[in-house]
Amino acid sequence: MSMDIKERIIVACRDLSRAQGFHNVNMEELAVRAGVSKRTLYRYFPGKEAVIEATLDAFMAEVAGEVERILQSEKEPARILSGLLQYLFIHGQFVINPQSFNDLKQHYPHLWQKIDQFRLNRVRAVLTFINNNEGVLSQEIDPRIITAVILASIQAVLNPDFVLTNNLTFEETARQLSKLLMSAFIPA
Repeated sequence: MSMDIKERIIVACRDLSRAQGFHNVNMEELAVRAGVSKRTLYRYFPGKEAVIEATLDAFMAEVAGEVERILQSEKEPARILSGLLQYLFIHGQFVINPQSFNDLKQHYPHLWQKIDQFRLNRVRAVLTFINNNEGVLSQEIDPRIITAVILASIQAVLNPDFVLTNNLTFEETARQLSKLLMSAFIPA
């Protein structure tokens, strides 16, 4: 099945931003990569920022689907977290590479806020699922407090400012944070 024009443009944006970040993508090379004319590109998107936002929206929709798939197939919190992180590291490279992270911070902070709100909603849903279905969160601490601490930790650590300022990678930061949170809130 062939992709429609809009999908081809979004895939081209992912490919280009994986290599050079969002800010360095230009409409001409985007059109070439998508195999369309610039005129056609502008018929679908009014500008580069609209392409970037559509690309991020498509990815967030894919992540939401993957979250649902994992929650239906896995019950163990460590496997749920591992599956989600692996999906993000494999399919989200166009977002989590250092250049794209920096671009979100400097040039598209409103798009980062959109991503942040999406991920907070997904994390909240995953934590609710884990606690409701398995009751595996710490029995000594109110699940509402655990959820608030985990959400605040993710916001404080897995963001462009923290990752870039501390010269870390998104992947390593996410792995270490998930180890810390799992050891703190999921009984062994």
